[in-house]
Amino acid sequence: MKLDRNEDASGIGKYILINTRKFKKMPITAQELAAAILADPHCVEFGEVGSRNEFFAIKLKDIHATPALTSYAMSARLKDPEYGAEVLALTERSGTKSRYCKFPD
Repeated sequence: MKLDRNEDASGIGKYILINTRKFKKMPITAQELAAAILADPHCVEFGEVGSRNEFFAIKLKDIHATPALTSYAMSARLKDPEYGAEVLALTERSGTKSRYCKFPD
């Protein structure tokens, strides 16, 4: 399998992040979400390779999520034990423990 992250020439990958902390009010419909994005387009992060907003998304249902999250949590807890514990708690619903578990596509 090839890493399906930045397939097209624009460098924009499979996912886009929306920083909801920039919204004045949390949208509850697709129409409200679209309006909130139009009101503050800077809330959208495309994750272009090499950019300040580059990211790698891991869904909890990914069969590889548990070891990835566990390693991240162990590293995070060295600086912030509470944050590390919260990330570690995600492993209880990740990977093979997720009823939606699957290999990444």
